[in-house]
Amino acid sequence: MNATVLDQIAAATVTAETGELDCLLRAPSSRKPPQPAAACLGRVVSLGTGGVVNVEFPGSGGTVAARMALPAEASQLLAAVKSNQPAVLVFENGDPALPIITGFIQPPPTADPAASGSRPEVRDAAIEPAALAAELNAPQVIEADVDGKRIRIVAQDEIVLECGNASITLRRNGRVVIRGTYVETYSEGTNRIKGGQVRIN
Repeated sequence: MNATVLDQIAAATVTAETGELDCLLRAPSSRKPPQPAAACLGRVVSLGTGGVVNVEFPGSGGTVAARMALPAEASQLLAAVKSNQPAVLVFENGDPALPIITGFIQPPPTADPAASGSRPEVRDAAIEPAALAAELNAPQVIEADVDGKRIRIVAQDEIVLECGNASITLRRNGRVVIRGTYVETYSEGTNRIKGGQVRIN
């Protein structure tokens, strides 16, 4: 058998192997693509040590440690536990053992406009840009209702409570400064002023 025939056989063999390799590479994969993480409603059942949040959801078979997608105060989480508030859960890589809390379902408003005799507020769909900007820039009202027997606020250097021209400043060196246009004190019992030195004006 001469060299030309051997070369033709080798070329045919390489072509056949290359064709089989191309078929294997182009064939659809039998591995299922990862399923997207589905969302479901669950609830926070308890808070563990170290800030661990335990949740339950349909099919969990018990409590599962979850992570928070957004920061949340411990008081908010405790309120969610007490009120059995639904939480929106997603799962990392679709794994039910890795839930992530993305938020809480807020209850609907309890006020009944028909009972109060007032009509619900209706906003015009076409809002002027200036009015919209004024509404967005309006100061937000933040209310805190803490039901506890003791509240402690600690700072390293200074604590300032300020409203308009009135302020109370607590400093690290023990100095307390009260400023205001008018300062009034009322006491049903004894109003005592005591110090190493008391100076008036």
